[in-house]
Amino acid sequence: VQVVTATTSTSVTVSSSTMTDTTLTASITPTSSSNKILVMVCQHANAYGGSAAKGGIQIVRDSTTIYESLKNSSSLPYQFSSESNGLVGFITINFLDSPSTTSSTTYKTQGAAGAHNMLFQGNDQTNAVSTITLMEIVA
Repeated sequence: VQVVTATTSTSVTVSSSTMTDTTLTASITPTSSSNKILVMVCQHANAYGGSAAKGGIQIVRDSTTIYESLKNSSSLPYQFSSESNGLVGFITINFLDSPSTTSSTTYKTQGAAGAHNMLFQGNDQTNAVSTITLMEIVA
């Protein structure tokens, strides 16, 4: 029915396991409360800390978490983790949501770090671009 795409290249450093906004956000107004929203995220992230590098993200609809990273035994996020010299790349998530509304609905990502910093949309030299796409699907 409709597709909304938004991007960000704003670099965000996260230094704790508390979920923090990454500046990747988009809004959509469903045409029917029975329709679903396919949330497609391609989030650039850089985990520091060598073999201890861990990090994760979650997707939030308005103020409700609808997708969250796995947790390890220490409750630290590990959407991805490293076994060598840190990690840089894109986290890709496709999540089908049922917001049950016809009001404007905002989706965003939040990120957290393990023992070391996470850098979203950056690699110390250039800013990368992260993308979120919202696709309304007729139920």
